[in-house]
Amino acid sequence: MTESLESIQMNSKKVMGPKARVWLVLLSLPLILLDTQSQLIALTLFSLLSLHASRYYLKLLLAPAVFILFSTTVILFTIEGKEIASLYFLKITDKSVEVAQSTLLRCFSAFSAFCYLVLTTTLPEFVNLVRVGFLREIILLSYRAIQVLLEEAESLKISAEARLGFLGLRRWVKTTALIGHMMFLRSFERVEKFEMAKEARCYSGIFPSARSEGGGKILAVMIFLAIFSGLFI
Repeated sequence: MTESLESIQMNSKKVMGPKARVWLVLLSLPLILLDTQSQLIALTLFSLLSLHASRYYLKLLLAPAVFILFSTTVILFTIEGKEIASLYFLKITDKSVEVAQSTLLRCFSAFSAFCYLVLTTTLPEFVNLVRVGFLREIILLSYRAIQVLLEEAESLKISAEARLGFLGLRRWVKTTALIGHMMFLRSFERVEKFEMAKEARCYSGIFPSARSEGGGKILAVMIFLAIFSGLFI
């Protein structure tokens, strides 16, 4: 049985509070984009943090890694310069190797930072940093509504598969149309139940959220300074 992203985030090992994590990643990104040494330091530190936080780091990095490697391969054969190697009509140049290396390092450094944020920080924790109340409420309610629709879609899909509803093109089209129709009807039912649940809990327009500990600020500052020091190496 596979874990959901939310369960992975909740069970991950956190060495700093959500505010420190978010600001660390956001402030580190400009440095990652600018300097090669900062990229190496950021890749090392964020990878260590991610591996400590969850065993799913490498699995989460796999999908973007395939795309990055494919894109880097294209770069390797498409930039003009002094020829280093060739294979039939394909040529690798010194300039293409330089650009491919810098692109590869920059992408993996940035993704390692984002992976750490994704593995340790839930959307409600991230959105709680937004100061505008109504905007925060809209984002959280939309997030909850999407979860409800995905649950309904998965339930209907499993029911249809059990009845061989996707066997053949004609059945597939008919079943897909029925699932869409049922999702539309059930979404209204769930919205009504959601409104009743909010009223039963005396909802006053302020979306409740759990308060997380804000520790780890010193560690976040030390990591940021380590990445920043790459500019002077």
